[in-house]
Amino acid sequence: MENNLKKYTTSIATINSFIWKITELGLAIASAGLVLYFLLGEKSGVFPTSVANNFSYIANSLGLEGISTILAAAVFLLIFKRLMDKK
Repeated sequence: MENNLKKYTTSIATINSFIWKITELGLAIASAGLVLYFLLGEKSGVFPTSVANNFSYIANSLGLEGISTILAAAVFLLIFKRLMDKK
């Protein structure tokens, strides 16, 4: 029984790691599209323009309070991660 539990735990950890890698890749692609849009403007292409439009839509729907809450949570998570990595 304990052996099966270790197998499932290892499998879940592997799947979790894979999902995080895919999420990081997607965020990196979206960030690259946004940077391209900032550098080149409307002439940057279809993908960067659509990424910029999506980000502006999300920012407008969240409002100032929502954006500041997300930024505060991101800073908190980065500090927490650094503290945990030092241990």
